[in-house]
Amino acid sequence: MRGRLLWGAVRCFWPRRAPGPTRRPLSCGSRPLEQLFARDGPLRTFLERQEGSAAGPKLAEVARLLSEKEQELRETESLLHDENEDIRKLAENEITLYQKEIAQLKHQIIFLLVPSEETDENDLILEVTAGVGGQEAMLFTAEIFEMYQQYAAFKRWHFEPLEYVPSEIGGLRHASASIGGAGAYELLKHEGGVHRVQRVPETERQGRVHTSTMTVAVLPQPTEINLVINPKDLRIDTKRASGAGGQHVNTTDSAVRIVHLPTARAVPAEEQRAGDAEAPCEAVQHAPGRRDQQKVPGQEDSGWN
Repeated sequence: MRGRLLWGAVRCFWPRRAPGPTRRPLSCGSRPLEQLFARDGPLRTFLERQEGSAAGPKLAEVARLLSEKEQELRETESLLHDENEDIRKLAENEITLYQKEIAQLKHQIIFLLVPSEETDENDLILEVTAGVGGQEAMLFTAEIFEMYQQYAAFKRWHFEPLEYVPSEIGGLRHASASIGGAGAYELLKHEGGVHRVQRVPETERQGRVHTSTMTVAVLPQPTEINLVINPKDLRIDTKRASGAGGQHVNTTDSAVRIVHLPTARAVPAEEQRAGDAEAPCEAVQHAPGRRDQQKVPGQEDSGWN
């Protein structure tokens, strides 16, 4: 609305002449976002229906506001052809503001279209694992894990490392952490999957670009429930943990795995030694988030004693 009033008043003071060379309209956001909100597309048709419906009042309000801003933007863009340079500069500044507002409204619509989940307010277990790329993939994994740790500190979330298996040159083979705080799972649930980096590794001496990958798993922790487990249904196995870790790792039984015999589900832990009282407790802490993992085939694993 402010665009119409502003330009309606300004244009009264300057006569219009033949338009000059056509200027390229300024972009209103990233290309994927523009394709998603393409005119006459399915999403645009859906939003137009929402404007006149009573369902989803918040979405209808944002869709109506987006339509108004886009109309004002089109009206303002016509002033880019004005022969007066001052009007053209004012129009460019106003278009930049409209573009930012429209991009924000589009992101808000996307957020409103994503359905909420019951677990959005739950805590979570974050797991990172190095993939293809050798030592460079492990270095990349360590950077990603540190990034999530710093992000949790920025959001004032609770961040507790559960597992940390480093590599020989400071990278990370595998790690997991418990993260808790307001909206933690809601903001991190889409982080799961394979992440890729293309760069010149620190271990590369000829300047070649390498591609490395790592995986992220985000597992929601369920709310506390009363669960009774018969100790006779549990089997506690011990083994020697893998990776570099000093004089005890690889030389003593320093890892614990608890297997629930009726369901054949297993939960490992390698942060505490097998002789420590906290080792089984740590393994149990992993169990809720991994309740949907696959069963252990035949309840046997060649890597365990």
